[in-house]
Amino acid sequence: MKWILQLVALALAFALGTWFVAWWTVPVIGAAYGAWGVRQRVTLVTALLAGIVAWGALLGLAAMSGPMGRLLEVLGGVFRVPGGALVVLTLAYGGLLAVSAAAVARGLRRMVTPA
Repeated sequence: MKWILQLVALALAFALGTWFVAWWTVPVIGAAYGAWGVRQRVTLVTALLAGIVAWGALLGLAAMSGPMGRLLEVLGGVFRVPGGALVVLTLAYGGLLAVSAAAVARGLRRMVTPA
């Protein structure tokens, strides 16, 4: 139960940071979470899933407010990939931003913190 609450709280932080500030808040918050959760076994998994969930929720909100299907069709044509691939890439990007920053901060904290 504690892990689910952490996942939801972190996803909410990622989503609000992205919505109100910019995309770069995801690695900033991810790094803070990675440094804080250095002793937890699932820190990196939590950061990855929270990034995916947060950006998925933001994509869902964007889809409800406009013609997302048409946008994906046009952008898919520009990049010569299916529109669904752009959604997958966007979700992967959010997750990878979060987990990479968490991994770096976790590793740095382990290096400087005595065992």
